Amino acid sequence: MRFTYLPDEETIVMSTNIKTKKYDMLEQGNTGVALLIHDFAEGNAKDGDDVASNLTGEYSITLNGKCSVVKDVVLAEKYRAAHLKNNPEYPQFIVGEDIAILLVDVVMARICNINDEVIKWNVGDSSPSS
Repeated sequence: MRFTYLPDEETIVMSTNIKTKKYDMLEQGNTGVALLIHDFAEGNAKDGDDVASNLTGEYSITLNGKCSVVKDVVLAEKYRAAHLKNNPEYPQFIVGEDIAILLVDVVMARICNINDEVIKWNVGDSSPSS
């Protein structure tokens, strides 16, 4: 699943079809989420690509947070535009009447390297702990 991080707002934007179990669970108030992200280069990364050159394949990060469906139409379109700009090759998953915009506010993370060393981080921590 594609996501967009907005550093100015410290939030993650995602989208989902409203006909999914994920959407149903959010609508029922089950807002706790875990996202697994990694820094593995994608198969279509181009040589010399700035982003691809910074991907080491060393880390997997589990982000835990609260997810909400953006109900305000104006805000949803703002976030949809940012998400589409970051993922222009996936409009079928971002644009459409049946596509909801989601915001994830991260509250904690676990960062694991290829040596299985884990660092834990929580919102408000001045420094990560192991």
